[in-house]
Amino acid sequence: MLQSNRDGQKKGEEAVFWDAQVKGKYLKYEKKVYAAFREKEYLEIIKKGLADFDYKYGGKVLDIGCGAGVSTIILANLGFDAIGIDISPNLIDEAKNLSKDTEVSWMTPSGRPEGVSRFIVGDVSKLDFKDESIDVCFLAGLLHHFPDYEPVLKEIHRVLKNGGIMIACEPNKLNLPHQLSFYLVNKKKGVSPNEFPLSPIEAEKNIKKYFRNIKMSQFRENDVPFLRQLGWIGRGPIGDALRVSVLFLKNNFFPKNRRGTFFIASCQK
Repeated sequence: MLQSNRDGQKKGEEAVFWDAQVKGKYLKYEKKVYAAFREKEYLEIIKKGLADFDYKYGGKVLDIGCGAGVSTIILANLGFDAIGIDISPNLIDEAKNLSKDTEVSWMTPSGRPEGVSRFIVGDVSKLDFKDESIDVCFLAGLLHHFPDYEPVLKEIHRVLKNGGIMIACEPNKLNLPHQLSFYLVNKKKGVSPNEFPLSPIEAEKNIKKYFRNIKMSQFRENDVPFLRQLGWIGRGPIGDALRVSVLFLKNNFFPKNRRGTFFIASCQK
């Protein structure tokens, strides 16, 4: 079994948790497999991160923490040589099967997967790639799974080419509705034992140690995530009133860096 290493992550427990998600109900969207975000959200994060540097689609991209491969296939369909990496063998098997799916729209003109994607089991703290061999690293909810994610940043820095881009989207510790949602989900044991939402302020400081031209932005600013944990209350009139009230307070009285359920950090080596 995988052991903890210099990043502090409990590797065995992490793999076991995510292996179980192929049969779970945790964050299943359009493809009915585990995905951190909806398809349009993945596309928005990717486009935002690349637009910050006027980067044209193409080259080799690592989708690190790819889950069941939805984001990897989207990256491939955009023209990348896309490689999905995840610590969970079961999710990687699911991703390989999903890459063969031609029955559901993949947001391409033909409505079918058009790019080529590959999937491997791996650990971001020890990537099996040569120095300066990757054009883009895409991380959708990865860094917050490490008590100490500096070794992860170092490893990504190592494999990226000079001028290469890292795009990370992480849960925002400064967002109060997200803090409440995380508490409620954690009580239900609905998160892995290695989840630690991040402050965008601290994240920017840490990323600056290894990367330049850092761009920070908020994501899902009109989201009130804890309502999803309240069952019928969150979906009814009470939930609607709470949503309106929370959004009014958040968008008018909270600092900008506290408004998104997630934040996006894009940067260059």
